Amino acid sequence: MSTFPAIVEWIPATPKEADHLKNRAVVAGYEGYDGSPLWVIRASFEGELLPGKLAIKHRSAYVPWGGKENAVEQIEVCCARPEKIRWTEDRDGRVPAQAIPGGKTATGETLYIGRAKEQGSLTPGKIHPSHKLMYLSFKGREISHNIYDVLCTV
Repeated sequence: MSTFPAIVEWIPATPKEADHLKNRAVVAGYEGYDGSPLWVIRASFEGELLPGKLAIKHRSAYVPWGGKENAVEQIEVCCARPEKIRWTEDRDGRVPAQAIPGGKTATGETLYIGRAKEQGSLTPGKIHPSHKLMYLSFKGREISHNIYDVLCTV
């Protein structure tokens, strides 16, 4: 019986020391003001495991929660081979069967990895199915979208 590596690996890092993952990290989008890449991350925050973003050029990571953009230092970087993943559009909290789980709420609900455009940026965040929304962090705030892309396996 052979063992195959998982399609997605979550590698522990900090925003200041994640550069070594640049050839493996999932790039979800970009900053609108300078075009720099935004990576998919997750971090523990307020008893939840939340998908969010790492602005690698600026060495800062954030998760959306409680109406705010929350800075995090202990993160896990989402790593995968590009040919094994794809982004699929969906809406209203729905996700396809191939959606990649990215976290959990304090009550055990699975959160998924999403991305949406916000003021010229394409930003990753969390899809919260029971809220029927995707949330991203942007300019200090948590912003909701009802149409978004979902990170899925091929």
